[in-house]
Amino acid sequence: MNTRLYQYFFTIIAFLALVVSCKHENVEPVAPRFLFKTNVDGSELQKGIMKYTNMAGNLYEVDELQCFISEVRLTAANGEVFPIVSDSGIHYIDIDIPYTLEWNPADRLPVSSYTSISFIFGIDEAKNKIGLFVNPPERDMFWPDMMGGGYHYMKMNGKWKATGDTIKPFNLHLGIGMNEDGTVFYQNYFKVTLPLNIQTTPNNNVFTITMNIEKWFEAPNLWDWNQTGGQIMQNQNAMLKACENGANAFAVSFSGSVK
Repeated sequence: MNTRLYQYFFTIIAFLALVVSCKHENVEPVAPRFLFKTNVDGSELQKGIMKYTNMAGNLYEVDELQCFISEVRLTAANGEVFPIVSDSGIHYIDIDIPYTLEWNPADRLPVSSYTSISFIFGIDEAKNKIGLFVNPPERDMFWPDMMGGGYHYMKMNGKWKATGDTIKPFNLHLGIGMNEDGTVFYQNYFKVTLPLNIQTTPNNNVFTITMNIEKWFEAPNLWDWNQTGGQIMQNQNAMLKACENGANAFAVSFSGSVK
């Protein structure tokens, strides 16, 4: 191959590399969308209907559910981590307020392969301070000052059929815990990491995070309201067990844009 042919060959290679590079640089970043769903035993929650039975044999219903997730992070196949920082990195979910069931943060993600998504269920101690929210509905999630202050991580309210067929209310409320004499406080938020095997594009950008309510009552701690009672806000042992179960209560799926 003569010198002129070499020069021609390498000119073509350089041109193609430049074209590929320019295309890569001009790829539109992804505007992530997060949808939040609530299931029981594989189907959408029907609230206010006593039709569900947990593994301990308690018949129950869920009437209200509000919670916070925060510190959402996407991990790319190359190990790079992309945090969602819009809205202070915190999103409020209420099954009775439709607009809270979708989150469209201002953050943008590079088109890439992603291997996991993680988030904190609740709000960490650095941010969980009273006054963080000044307007309802988030403001109404306040946690009593005498119990550590800040905000609830979750309010799940409902009813269960107790021994003797008595219908009793339950309030599965999670937040800062404390010991019996109120001198030691415990941070009960927890991290959830869910595996992914996806490729984002501007038209494939929807992450659906599903809470499977039955998982709160299964493992590693079998939940029996006849044993724990209906109120756990001042019961750190019960809150800890609920958090251990809650770490297994979430799933994620990925799809294209929804209208």
